[in-house]
Amino acid sequence: MAGINYLDGSIYHMVHIDNLANIFRRRALLSKLKVIDEDINYRSIAFEDVQSLRDRVYVRTNSERRNRPLHSYVPFYFATLTPMLYVQYMNDIQDKIIFFEVSRTILKDPGVLFTDGNASNQQLAKYSSEKVLITPATSSNPSCNRKYTTGIPYGTNANCSNFYSDPQFLVDLNWDIINNRWFNEDEKKRIKHAEVLVPDVVPLGRVQGIYVSVQVMVQAVNAKIEECGLTGRIPTAKLRSELYF
Repeated sequence: MAGINYLDGSIYHMVHIDNLANIFRRRALLSKLKVIDEDINYRSIAFEDVQSLRDRVYVRTNSERRNRPLHSYVPFYFATLTPMLYVQYMNDIQDKIIFFEVSRTILKDPGVLFTDGNASNQQLAKYSSEKVLITPATSSNPSCNRKYTTGIPYGTNANCSNFYSDPQFLVDLNWDIINNRWFNEDEKKRIKHAEVLVPDVVPLGRVQGIYVSVQVMVQAVNAKIEECGLTGRIPTAKLRSELYF
């Protein structure tokens, strides 16, 4: 829509409170591969079948000229009320989920990408071994391209999520669905999970807000901030129940 500055907003990263101490000690949000490489214990809230799909997605950008695993990015969502959060709600652990808020201006940083839906949706078969290499759309080449190790994808899902490396493409996202509270179709669920992908590490200095769903969590998170020597250096936790189901 003309006149809208889509960089004027926020993106959100979800973590379980069990991971908070390690995040604060490391002073950063890390990609899954960085967490593994640094031998950091963590509690995953991700779906294992989705994680296995993400294992098979690689990205090649003009700046790096290498095949970068999708798991080497720190993932954020434009939305908070996502299908992923809804599952945590249905599993009765939503109150343990913490949101880290970062400005969308991070999209101007080198190497940061975004998608128009769940990055794992690449028509990969659930029980197979084919991989996909994605070349994101750029200002000079405005098409997202895919190359499958098997020549063609084996999955049957109808739509793929495109990758972009320039904020100019934010206008192409389906903001009506991203910003809508509800989702009742697979395609809406895919779009609702549009992601921002930050390479490797997001320092806590980039965090603009830390949000929880219940008051007892405000106290618990702020106590952990003080314990880790971060009082006054990062935002204190705030109650934002409207970000949750």
